[in-house]
Amino acid sequence: MTGKIIAEDVRLRLAQSLPIVERHRAAITQEMEERLQQLEGADEAFGQAEVTALVLVELLIDGASDLAAFGGTRALAAKAVEHRRLDIDGRHYSRFGLALAPVLRKVLGIALPPKFASAWCDAFWFAIAEMAPDEIDQHRHARIGRARG
Repeated sequence: MTGKIIAEDVRLRLAQSLPIVERHRAAITQEMEERLQQLEGADEAFGQAEVTALVLVELLIDGASDLAAFGGTRALAAKAVEHRRLDIDGRHYSRFGLALAPVLRKVLGIALPPKFASAWCDAFWFAIAEMAPDEIDQHRHARIGRARG
């Protein structure tokens, strides 16, 4: 378990909505794959969206489960190694993070109120920040550089 914890209201929303998200894992993964395929560039490997969606939905649900139960995540070093091996990096995290709320809304509809969808987005970025803090820093610097440029 890492030393960081997530806000109690987020933890409770994750705990309440975890069963419905787990029940719809396959549909969420499929919709996320379709969204990520739309964002893939010509230079990306064929099938990367499928792998990325599968791996990041797994990270999302596993991380949210830990957060709901403990308020923090387990050590994610093995996941970081897996992501590097699969060439999943900051650009994939950004695309997934941006698509997450719309995907959850499309798949789950009114069964997942907006505050709950927001909690899932918080859970994803919490897990990424714990697993790959350098990716988060690079993403922040890139955004700041574009804003200044």
